[in-house]
Amino acid sequence: MPLSPDPCGEFQEAEPESVLFAMFNGDDRIECRVALSALRDRAVADGIDPNDIAATFRRHRSTIEQIASRQFDAGKELPVVETEQLTTVKA
Repeated sequence: MPLSPDPCGEFQEAEPESVLFAMFNGDDRIECRVALSALRDRAVADGIDPNDIAATFRRHRSTIEQIASRQFDAGKELPVVETEQLTTVKA
């Protein structure tokens, strides 16, 4: 079953290397991450400032959530979106 986005839409730079965001599997909150390197590389591919992590995350949040949901459905308990997954999608 695909994960559902967190209705509050919050996210945070949890560690120096990733952005933490939540999704839901029914009532269960699932912690998900996207690597900062993935967001920086995506920004470079988009031709925008690679240091504006928050804007890149917001711009690509739907795609990031879809990737995390597919990982969860494939059995990964802690989905982590990496560069190769995020930069291979069309902007």
